[in-house]
Amino acid sequence: MAAGKPLTLGIGMDRQFDSAAIHGRTPTLKFVDNHRKGHLLGEICLKFRETIPVGDRWLHLFQPQSSANYCLPRIWLWSRCGYYLWKDRLAPKSSIQDEIQITFKEVRSHWVFYICPRPVVLASAAAGEMANIFPLDLMGPIGGRRFSLALHSTSTAVPLVERARRIALSSVPIEQRAVAYMLGRNHKQPCADWDHLPFATSASPAFGLPVPQFSLRVREMEIETVQAIGQYKLFIANMIEERVWADGLQFFQIHGFCESLVSSEQA
Repeated sequence: MAAGKPLTLGIGMDRQFDSAAIHGRTPTLKFVDNHRKGHLLGEICLKFRETIPVGDRWLHLFQPQSSANYCLPRIWLWSRCGYYLWKDRLAPKSSIQDEIQITFKEVRSHWVFYICPRPVVLASAAAGEMANIFPLDLMGPIGGRRFSLALHSTSTAVPLVERARRIALSSVPIEQRAVAYMLGRNHKQPCADWDHLPFATSASPAFGLPVPQFSLRVREMEIETVQAIGQYKLFIANMIEERVWADGLQFFQIHGFCESLVSSEQA
């Protein structure tokens, strides 16, 4: 996911699209269950937006046009749709005229996109006397050693990462998921309270950034380019160092109502 508002999905490829040929077409992003012989779980129909060159590769950006969710009961989906529309109607509207509002079409595409569990990492960045650590899940490999990261423009981490141009991503073991959620508050703080963190840190191998000692894997990256997309900043990075520190189950997340449905079925 390259941006949440407007919802923008990025697909890395080793070739550039013919922009004239792709305009007017509707490519489809499909989510399949590899353990059930390719059983289709959902799909998002896309509209091409633009291409960003990334070294010898290309990051193609798309926005959703429609979506279908096949892994949840239809009556349950429609009940959630009705609840969302009712809640949206009651919600106070922003007085800011240029505020980008997420559309219902994008909300439904979010539900499909998060069928595939998203890994959550703790990102560390430092510039001068400023240093922060915060959770991040809008990221993904473009190909080779290139990576994309996205942050909401209101996050205090954005100017820090833009200034530092270096970042370390630490994979979170499932046992530390509460810590990852707790550190979400650092998106509103310019600097982490390093003296009162509930875990010990070590210096990352390449950049010497403070990372949790409980990390399963640490990837260190240099930021190459930054691009604004709606209310988000998209960072294109080159991976400099990657080390596995420990074995264990990694923390991923899915959409909340998918988790609720799974829990009710298991009960």
